Amino acid sequence: MASLGRTIAVQVVSNLAALIIIVALISALLVFYSQTILQGVVVEMVQEFTRNLARNPALTPEQKAQLINLYQQALEVRFGLVGNPISKVYHMMINILTLNLGSSRNVYMGNSASISSQIIFALKNTVILFFTATLISIVIGLALGLYAARKPHGIIDSLLSFFAVLSASLPMWWVGMLMLLVFAFWNHWFPTQSMPVYFAIQQLSQAYHSGSITTLSYILEYIRTWLYYMALPLTTVVLVSIGGWAYIVRNVVIGKMAEDFVMTARAKGLSERKVLFGHVLRAASPPIVTTAALSLVSSLGGAIISETVFGWPGMGLLFWIAITNSEPMLIAGNVYVTVLLFIITIIILNILYVFLDPRIKTSGSQQVF
Repeated sequence: MASLGRTIAVQVVSNLAALIIIVALISALLVFYSQTILQGVVVEMVQEFTRNLARNPALTPEQKAQLINLYQQALEVRFGLVGNPISKVYHMMINILTLNLGSSRNVYMGNSASISSQIIFALKNTVILFFTATLISIVIGLALGLYAARKPHGIIDSLLSFFAVLSASLPMWWVGMLMLLVFAFWNHWFPTQSMPVYFAIQQLSQAYHSGSITTLSYILEYIRTWLYYMALPLTTVVLVSIGGWAYIVRNVVIGKMAEDFVMTARAKGLSERKVLFGHVLRAASPPIVTTAALSLVSSLGGAIISETVFGWPGMGLLFWIAITNSEPMLIAGNVYVTVLLFIITIIILNILYVFLDPRIKTSGSQQVF
């Protein structure tokens, strides 16, 4: 038990150290970027100040030079261009780690200019869409993969392999554009953009609070509204990822079914169902759980192109907006939250592996990642 606790502690410390290193690199880049931009601003303001002084004949050249020097020093203090760069990187790290990132120039998502509020708003939407779609893909892919693995090289297995290659080769954004073209622009069954979903929800809430609709009608309409705006992006994500998921499960399970413990279980007279679910699936659970967990946490980062295509207000679209509008603190916060979630997932996976794989229990200090 002490060995298990020590192993978990080592994994937590090592992953947190990786997080701090990543945040330090982000902070150093942000400080360098902001210093470069602000130095350019100071140069332009000093040049403008110099041109204005040149029109004043009452000042001597020495006085003008002194005023220019004082003005430049005041600007450097005002914009934070003086001081130790290491200290600036340290304070930037603290701000990023605590999500004390200030406000953006505009409100891009939600109702507040606070960067942390916008990130939380976008993360919630990404969870609603991509997390849900990934869960659906995992469940259906697991069922299809297990079914195909029971009869390898059969008709179902061949069809699954073909569909896996086809779906994996199709870019998500391209499939999304086709879905929009067919179901939004041609048939007008679904909206062309998903961003207005919160406006529709707000109108629905106002109607409910005014007494125009009943509670049951509000609940049903609330679900229908979300499904109406989510249908196309959700279907796109599932279609693109489900084949690959099923193929991964199929290959892992087939590999385990060729091992000796499966032959022993069959020799004991166990049914194929008990062999598959009682022995094979348990042995195959570590790689399947790992892939599932990493897929789920990767989905929390959103997809920049896909969310932009559908106008879904998630982490991917927020990241793109931050880049196009030169919002470095918003970019840093987005990256930090994504990396933090990824590292937390790795820590949880390392702990789960101890219980899923008996070999790790005996080794004591083995680390999966």
